[in-house]
Amino acid sequence: MRLHPVIWACSMLLQSVSAIFSDDAFVLDYHHPLIGIPQSHATFFHKPQSSSNASLLYALSDKHVLGAINPKDGAVLWRQSFVDESASGQGNSYAVPGERDGQIVTGYGGKVSSWDALDGKLRWERDIGSPSTVNGVQLLPLEDGASTVAQDVLVIAGGDGGQVVSRLAGTNGELVWSHSDSSAGSGSTVSVAASSTAVYYISRSSGLLAGAKAKVVVLDPSSGKEKSQYSVSVDAETLIGGDQYSAGSCANHPFIVSSEKPYKTVKFNLLGNNKQSMLTLEAKNEEIESLGIQYACGPSAPSHFLVHARTSTKDWAEVYHIDLKSGDATKAYSLPATEESSSFTAQNSGSEAYYVRTTPTEVVLYSSASHGELGRWRRKDLTKALEGLITPLLHGAAEVVSGKAGFAVRVAEIDADGSFSLIRNGEIQWTRPEMLAYAIIGSWIDESPQSALIEELETEASVSPITAYLHRLTRHFHDLQGLPEYLKDIVQSITAPPASAVTDTRRRLVGDNTVVLGTTRKELIAVDASNAGTVAWRTDLSSKLAQDAGFIYLSASGGRVSAYLSDGSLVTVNATSGTFIEFLEGTVPASRVLQIPGPAAPIIVKVDADGKPRVATDFAPSVASEGNTIVTLSESGTAFGWSIGKDAKRTWTLLPKAGEKFVSAVSRPRGDAVASIGKVLGDRSVLYKYISPNLALLSATSSDTLTIYLIDAVTGSVLYTTSHSGIIASGPIPTLLTENWLAYTYTSLDPVTSALTSQLIVAELYESASPNDRGALASQTNYSSYAPDAGSRPHIITQSFTVAEPISNLAVTQTGQGITTRQLLATLAHSNAIVAIPKEVLNARRPVDRDPTTTEKEEGLFRYSPTLELEPRNFLSHAREVMGVKKILTTPSLLESTSLVFAFGHDVFGTQVSPSGPFDILGKGFNKVQLLLTIVALFVGMLLVRPLVRRKKVEARWRN
Repeated sequence: MRLHPVIWACSMLLQSVSAIFSDDAFVLDYHHPLIGIPQSHATFFHKPQSSSNASLLYALSDKHVLGAINPKDGAVLWRQSFVDESASGQGNSYAVPGERDGQIVTGYGGKVSSWDALDGKLRWERDIGSPSTVNGVQLLPLEDGASTVAQDVLVIAGGDGGQVVSRLAGTNGELVWSHSDSSAGSGSTVSVAASSTAVYYISRSSGLLAGAKAKVVVLDPSSGKEKSQYSVSVDAETLIGGDQYSAGSCANHPFIVSSEKPYKTVKFNLLGNNKQSMLTLEAKNEEIESLGIQYACGPSAPSHFLVHARTSTKDWAEVYHIDLKSGDATKAYSLPATEESSSFTAQNSGSEAYYVRTTPTEVVLYSSASHGELGRWRRKDLTKALEGLITPLLHGAAEVVSGKAGFAVRVAEIDADGSFSLIRNGEIQWTRPEMLAYAIIGSWIDESPQSALIEELETEASVSPITAYLHRLTRHFHDLQGLPEYLKDIVQSITAPPASAVTDTRRRLVGDNTVVLGTTRKELIAVDASNAGTVAWRTDLSSKLAQDAGFIYLSASGGRVSAYLSDGSLVTVNATSGTFIEFLEGTVPASRVLQIPGPAAPIIVKVDADGKPRVATDFAPSVASEGNTIVTLSESGTAFGWSIGKDAKRTWTLLPKAGEKFVSAVSRPRGDAVASIGKVLGDRSVLYKYISPNLALLSATSSDTLTIYLIDAVTGSVLYTTSHSGIIASGPIPTLLTENWLAYTYTSLDPVTSALTSQLIVAELYESASPNDRGALASQTNYSSYAPDAGSRPHIITQSFTVAEPISNLAVTQTGQGITTRQLLATLAHSNAIVAIPKEVLNARRPVDRDPTTTEKEEGLFRYSPTLELEPRNFLSHAREVMGVKKILTTPSLLESTSLVFAFGHDVFGTQVSPSGPFDILGKGFNKVQLLLTIVALFVGMLLVRPLVRRKKVEARWRN
């Protein structure tokens, strides 16, 4: 029959519906696994396996995070952080690679650790004992023929009581021997170097009476006994890299190089030789501003070193060769001076040593033996150079491979702007935005196209009809200019693969969202949250800000980003490009900044350390709207309520319990939309929510107690309070207040079992305990916090949940109208994960010790369980390790179903969540091409069936 081909064609268009529910993991979310800015002495290429020639890039940052990076794509293979959440992160950290044993040895604080270079697993760890700290780590060279034995470790550790040089076994970290030096205090500069025949301990005391001498103690590597001791003259000027002198610790024959301003000469001493040489640097008719020393590491590396000289306009280098018999260093050749900033790195391959010079426009390879160029590669990433946006090169690491076709050079480059890049033969392979690891504060930039359209429509509504019509014609003409691009996007969306087309469409639907971050490096960085977290712009403000000033508040609106600092000053930049606009010095320092409504624009209020607010009139005359209320905390732990108008008036004072102090105060998020004032129960009755814009949630702590206060911010009356004992307050208590419920979390110690438990407490606020009852204010048409009947407290239902590990941050999803169910976002400190907990799971009205009734099931309630089980689908970060999250920002998108999430602190993570499902957007399973083909097939089928139907009707008429 004719219908068979039609049916067959339609069946071919059918597709499996399993893709409709496919996971959005790694599609709509993004993650920057950061390390921080690598340190010059702890960035290197290293082969994790002696049986393979493949090498990885290792870096230890100034945030004390060690990471292994794949040189091919810049992906982090593994990371280890040496700083706990409660630690300050101060001090120095060290990392050295093993020769052939596949280990990376690190030292930080009071611990020395050995890590497997391939997978980052801990091999062994040794605690040197408090209060000593590690001041240097070096590996002892292997003896000839020893290829399978782990290298032993030399460690310098100490404090005010002196320094101790120890040799630790490379296999398990056990102590082999130690040598003490009580004359070197905590302020002394110490280092250790080793050769195959001796260990050299170098110390230089600090102070005016210390002089310019360094003590060199020669130790026997087997027993640690002192063989000899001598003094050598050492200058104290800081070299490039931050050291007072350069000790060729990992060189085949260690040496000391130092200098002082104006850097006309360099002092050199071959360790083990009492002779000291003075090396005169070549004059370039300019004053040298800084010097750096580079040398190749390894037991077979030649005894050569490079002196990098830098002036205000030039960079050049001089290469010196060491005579091991006489102990002298002689100049071999000079590398030409260039006006571009240069970075020099040294790398050895067998018995050959190479120097790699990197500039913004080229990469040049030299041999340490002669001045001839072995290779020159023009850099292909010249966008910054052509636009004049070059940032100075800090330092880097290089790997040189010699083959039949020539040399191949890979350079790991660290720029002053915080970017970490790898360049292979002049071509950039990848760039990592390590500057994002220093973000401490963030804010969404509210510059959506819909806001501009609303302003245009409001303008048209406020003028005459003729003017409005002309204005609309002009607006439509400007919109018409984007028609070609719009048509192009339509074609691309049709021809693109279904998955990517849906993803791009969804990103357009949620809107263009940008987050501006303030960092400890005094930078403002804009991150495009709608485009995989790419850096939109970066502005360095370090030259304009005081050294002790830091960001405390960011405001982004009206095309500007305003950054308020702790010294009271204000910096303004363009929100689109990051261009600096102005800097205004403030007259009043601030510990906190608040933004409240004003008659024409929001008003900024500065709060000092005593908790006293002041309207920020030092930038521009401003008066806040009458009736604004704020809550402040003093450093002594007292809470104050203030009424802000023409001036600030204190309305109440709240003292905590004896021995406690208030540590945090939170209010409902700005723009916290509420779609319904009541909760519909299973029997169709309504439980009315207690919703007030004047609520504030305060937390007070002592050494082992936590007290929560829910207060009316206008009168200071306490609406609800509860206390918990046995807590471990290692940091701020995460608290949250939204809609008609609050949440907080803490970790406590059981005094009997000494077990640690983490609790998540949820409390819901209702106007009355009875459904369909609005309480004491039911008959009131107006409400005032000062009314006699305003003291009625809400009905509060609380419930606690035990979680598997501590929670370090809390946030809540936000949507435009508040229709979508909320989710509680939590950061798991130990797992380095971000989870989204549905509010239904945290419902405080879940029945306890019984199954839900029929009406309760209809409402969606289920039996209460004291343990909160986090399902894998609740993990927004999925399998990723999101390290060091300090803050989670959420904002509504253009879709009511979707909320945007952005987390920062060390790593940067962003995603889109739909707590109630994407009910206002088509899923990935929707295929426009398939839909069009289906319509065409149905149309063709209709044409084929139409004659049959007509014939059937005609035959039916003849029969009748």
